[in-house]
Amino acid sequence: MKLLFKYLKPYKKLLIISAITDALGVFLLLCMPYVMSEIVDNGIANGNFKSVINSSIIMIVLSLISLASSLVANKNNSALTTGFTKDICNATFKKINDLTYDQYAKIGPSGLLTRVTDDIFNMEGVANTLVYTVVSVPIMFIGSAVLAFLADGVLSVIFMCVIPPVIIIVLIVMKPLHKMWEKSDKYIDEQNKIVRERLSGLRVVRAFNNEEKEHQRAKFATEEMSKYMIKANVRSGYIDPIAMLLLNVATVIMVAVGGLRAQSGLLDKAGDIVAIVQYVALISNALINLTWTISWLPRLKVSIDRINEIHQMPSVEDENLLSGEQIGFGESQIELKNVSFRYPKARQDAIYNLSMNIRQGEKIAIIGGTGSGKTTLVRLLLGLSSATQGEILLNGVEYSKIAKTEVRKRFSVALQKPMIFEGTVKENVKMGNPNATDEDVFTALKDCQMETFILEQEKGIEHFLVGGGQNVSGGQKQRINMARTVVKDADIYVFDDSFSALDFLTESQIKKSLAKRLEKKTQITVTQRVSTALFADKIYVLDGGKIVGEGNHEQLIKSCDIYREICISQLGKETVERIENNER
Repeated sequence: MKLLFKYLKPYKKLLIISAITDALGVFLLLCMPYVMSEIVDNGIANGNFKSVINSSIIMIVLSLISLASSLVANKNNSALTTGFTKDICNATFKKINDLTYDQYAKIGPSGLLTRVTDDIFNMEGVANTLVYTVVSVPIMFIGSAVLAFLADGVLSVIFMCVIPPVIIIVLIVMKPLHKMWEKSDKYIDEQNKIVRERLSGLRVVRAFNNEEKEHQRAKFATEEMSKYMIKANVRSGYIDPIAMLLLNVATVIMVAVGGLRAQSGLLDKAGDIVAIVQYVALISNALINLTWTISWLPRLKVSIDRINEIHQMPSVEDENLLSGEQIGFGESQIELKNVSFRYPKARQDAIYNLSMNIRQGEKIAIIGGTGSGKTTLVRLLLGLSSATQGEILLNGVEYSKIAKTEVRKRFSVALQKPMIFEGTVKENVKMGNPNATDEDVFTALKDCQMETFILEQEKGIEHFLVGGGQNVSGGQKQRINMARTVVKDADIYVFDDSFSALDFLTESQIKKSLAKRLEKKTQITVTQRVSTALFADKIYVLDGGKIVGEGNHEQLIKSCDIYREICISQLGKETVERIENNER
């Protein structure tokens, strides 16, 4: 509950005002039965019409004041609820963006989505009803009970005998609810995950004729989710009818006993029966709200725990971590020592016992087939994932001791999948360097062979791009992505399969431009194409997450069978043999 109170604290003033106005409304409501009893005893019983009119006016005035206090309370409550929900949503979103890949993968996008929607919605409901539950219900319950007892102790005792059974029923009903809601939310996450997978891989599912299998997965998750949700709701639904039955039976008994007591002369005023019945109605209302709140607590606890799971994850940064001044500026030497990495729930390592030394200014190429661990290696270099075993060092300092933002300052990355956001070309490129001028943006685009495209557009670098880059080709998206990378002044530039959508001529021209632009800068190019790796000072060949070859092109074609096979598959056997013969 600490999380709940943390985000309610800034709205303490609104809480106090709402509590005061709500309490005022309840006090006025408690006065109504007394006024009604006065109408019965002094007005109707004595035929005093003036007393009836005066008491009625008092009731109207009390009702109007109660209405005004309720309006003020509702207004403040709405401001409280809106502000609380906004704050916790913003904080949760910010925290999610601060998570590492490992932390993100632990919950998954489907789990995060349901947490920031369904679970926060449940917490919003708490904020909306908090004042009424904490302030109004106890005042209404205790006040009605005391006033009813003062009116007639015997009738009040009859009613109070019903309260313990109602509370016992509530406790019995709510005992298994926590596990039910927990399992229900688990399958909501699973259902969301399956739907997301189906939407993103619909063509693959159809191509391999796996639609029936995917239907069954979705069906199972939906049925399990609905089973626990229905059980929890049905079980919660027992409370209202049972409690109402007991309360109504008690009310009937009270009216019957009150009538007998009035006939026998033990009850002096008939208005007391009317007042007690109304007090009983108020107590019943308060008791029903209280029981519903108690039965809803397991659902709330599950939601708070799920949100808290995100907020309690260790932050990316730590004040004790080393800064750039402590590890040195100007050079960024990267060394990997026996590094292994395994994804959560995976059966084997994606990268195994990998060692390499990347010096400042070197041009490195990492080549390998699909699934060889190339992109995983990039994630480790950027500090997006932590090595399962081994060490990654920056200027001789282990990554775990360096602030992650400091690690990433030294890198500029063109990711494998080019991300194009809705906005102008300039806005997309400036994401790499917000301080870049228009000239810097145009130069970066020019070096990435986008000059012709920009000059053909009426608005130049202000040309508008649709989200996802749907109004440009795949190659143009790649080049904008690379321009975003090179516009940043960094020590190390990583191109993660960024040349795959480019033809060989365009690739060659970009390499020539970048060779001048990034002179003395470290370049790491991840690729499946031999032609892309040829420019490198050193080539690392990955296969099955291991380094199976290291050296330049001439060395590897002789010493590494896998590299030679890649060359033959892409360049042809005759070409490879001709190269080897020429070298001899």
